[in-house]
Amino acid sequence: MEEYLVKSPEEMEALGASLAKRLKGDEVVCLKGDLGAGKTTFVKGLAKGLGIEEGYQVRSPTFTIVNEYPIKRGKLIHIDLYRVRDFDFSEFVGEGIVVVEWKEEGDKCDILVEIEILDDEKRRVIVRYN
Repeated sequence: MEEYLVKSPEEMEALGASLAKRLKGDEVVCLKGDLGAGKTTFVKGLAKGLGIEEGYQVRSPTFTIVNEYPIKRGKLIHIDLYRVRDFDFSEFVGEGIVVVEWKEEGDKCDILVEIEILDDEKRRVIVRYN
């Protein structure tokens, strides 16, 4: 387990980019946190750290459910379960790095990232490796 105090969106992106350097390419990363905690900002940093191809920009998949982005070593699959709790994302596992927002349980996750809002800017981020 690792714990971080993040003081800005830029630091949240940097934390995501830092985590990207540890990934092999087939992990499932689950994100937990309230609305506005910085989950998508974290994914933006993760995508940058993974070498997202030029011309692509990470956007919240709240309404599309799944967004896919080409990265240097395959693809980043970004899933948002805010509106659909019972979505089976297993078909995406093994297709690239899968990032799931709003995954309530830690099962099926290689890495669980919990983001807690402390105030308008500060966040406590706990990273758990399974």
